[in-house]
Amino acid sequence: MNIIPSFSGQHSWNFTRRGGIFQVQLDTVEDLRALSTLDPKLWVALSCPVNDLEIDRRTLTLIDHDADGRVRIEEMLTAVQWTLARLSNPESLFQGGELPLAAINCDDPEGEKLLASAKRILANMGVPDAPTISVDQAANTEQIYGKSRLNGDGVIAKDASNDPEIQTLIAEIMDCLGAEIDRSGEPGITKAKLDAFFEQMNSYEIWWRQGEVDTAQGEDVFPLGDATPDAFKHFIAVEKKIDDFFARCQLAAFDQRAETPLNPGVSLYTEIANTDFSLPRKDIEALPLARVSPSSTVPILQGINPEWRTRMRTLCDKVIRPLGIGPGDTLEIEEWQAVKTRFEAYRLWRQSKPETGIEKLKIKRVRALLASNLREKIYALLEEDARLAPEMKAIDSVEKLARYHRDLIQLLRNFVNFSEFYDEQVSAIFQAGELYLDGRECRLCLRVDDPTKHAVLATLSRAFVAYCECRRKDSPTKFHIAAVFSAGDSSNLIVGRNGVFRDRKGLLWDTTIVRLIENPISIHEAFLMPYVRVGRFIGEKIEKWAVTRDKAMQKQMETGVDSIASEPNNTESKNTPAIGGVATMLAAGGIALGAFGAGLASLFNTMKALTWWELPLVILGVILMISLPSMVIAWLKIRKRTLAPLLDASGWAVNGRTLISAKLGRVLTKRATLPISSQCQFDERSGARSGLWAALGLTLTISLIVWLYILI
Repeated sequence: MNIIPSFSGQHSWNFTRRGGIFQVQLDTVEDLRALSTLDPKLWVALSCPVNDLEIDRRTLTLIDHDADGRVRIEEMLTAVQWTLARLSNPESLFQGGELPLAAINCDDPEGEKLLASAKRILANMGVPDAPTISVDQAANTEQIYGKSRLNGDGVIAKDASNDPEIQTLIAEIMDCLGAEIDRSGEPGITKAKLDAFFEQMNSYEIWWRQGEVDTAQGEDVFPLGDATPDAFKHFIAVEKKIDDFFARCQLAAFDQRAETPLNPGVSLYTEIANTDFSLPRKDIEALPLARVSPSSTVPILQGINPEWRTRMRTLCDKVIRPLGIGPGDTLEIEEWQAVKTRFEAYRLWRQSKPETGIEKLKIKRVRALLASNLREKIYALLEEDARLAPEMKAIDSVEKLARYHRDLIQLLRNFVNFSEFYDEQVSAIFQAGELYLDGRECRLCLRVDDPTKHAVLATLSRAFVAYCECRRKDSPTKFHIAAVFSAGDSSNLIVGRNGVFRDRKGLLWDTTIVRLIENPISIHEAFLMPYVRVGRFIGEKIEKWAVTRDKAMQKQMETGVDSIASEPNNTESKNTPAIGGVATMLAAGGIALGAFGAGLASLFNTMKALTWWELPLVILGVILMISLPSMVIAWLKIRKRTLAPLLDASGWAVNGRTLISAKLGRVLTKRATLPISSQCQFDERSGARSGLWAALGLTLTISLIVWLYILI
């Protein structure tokens, strides 16, 4: 049923501006009734996936009428209207929870059946006087349908009848043609399966009767009577292998030089001698049936290929001896040709066999079933089951209504609007849990199938996203989440860092960052970023210079030692390069120090020319000149940080921007804070904190000296 929203209604809607868009409020039953008149452009979401959401998947599956794995506006409207029509008191939807029986609308026949079915379910559960019914009670098919042999689904299980003959027949049908699953979870058969079974038996019996007619007319179709099919099965199991053996023997009889190549060589046995022979061996099975010789005799009991010994003995017991051909311990080529001739008529007759699945049954059983009235008895059971279909359909409707009563409002508040996402007290259905990492708790975590594919669209969110792999020892499967960091800084967020993810069920998962989408997290981080980059650059350069100088000095020292060893008497030439190198380094250092001092003197002279109140403004201007561009860029990105691309990459169709403000970001990502009533003791033994205070004091002292110098 497709519902096309109309916009002619005059319902007065209430809107709230959240996330940069106007979101409609769903507070009353009238809002639900008028939902079909709401312009789809005002819905926050146009569709959502059925999977990977923190809401009962069965509820979404019931709403998804076309079973394509997605819920769209039309399907959502259908669910809303169906629910409102089944409730006499729709206000209970906003309370959710268990379905009150008093809220079911009994003004129409369908509502009466629904109420009767709900009471029947409660009676089966042992609580006939309960005023409400839960989803678990309505969905307990094993207890609901398991107490009824017939449940209106068109499938008959073995226990649908107490008649042993019917039970045996149903078991045979399932064995030959496969089973269908009954609502109670038991295997069974349908009318179509029953008809197909008897049609195949009829075709099979006609075909078998034709063989008997041919036999009566002189053709030996059944050389072993009723045992012929089983004997033929063992015959064709070895036919090609025996034909191959006799062909090899005939070639050896034609030319004795062929005997040696036709038998396996010693090298083959040498190659496989150290392998395991306790298991079936395909390589040995491929060897000749027996030793090839011009005699053309197959030894059945002795000297046979071990992989074929069992099959050849079965051939002897099931075919050769019953046919009365030869002594049975060996087989000559003439005797083998006689065996093949005896099965020739059966082979031709078998080629005309209709394709059926009932060959497991003997022909006597087939004819006994065709002559019985068991088919009609099962038909009667199927008709009785069909009469229960409307009542059982009403039982299905009870589960549907119970689920909608519990979940529909929550789903609408994550589809028509995102009120649950913007509510700090609850979590939206797409929020999979909380990630604890780097002293922060990230609440905006989405389940993703493929981080690489998700990141292509998620980059447009302008958020800092960490893709994490989640795993547990007691879980064979892993999954990925996309966690949004919206507070703090990114200095310690790197690929490979470990954390803990807690899902909505409370289970803890070990996590590892496997991919990052890097964007500014906060204005504070953007302010410090230029200084961090400069400090990082200087540190890298100093480290690189230090490593280079260390290698150069090491090389120079090694060169000096080598020169001392090679020229022990030339002291002057040995010391001169070292002294010259040191002098050069001191001269270069003096020049650099002089240039640095001249720069500082020029800076101090410039600052000295300023008045005391101009100096803080200059310093502030320098700081802003350095940090302001980074802060502006970060502010532009943070103010445009949006949820929509993250959800779109997860299969949603989001209709608006759904911005993530800085205030909401601080809620979605909480940093570690000490409790107000806590007491802190600082351990100074390591000297780290003392060193920090010493560095800070030295910096303040130097700043004070510079300030006094300028004022004086």
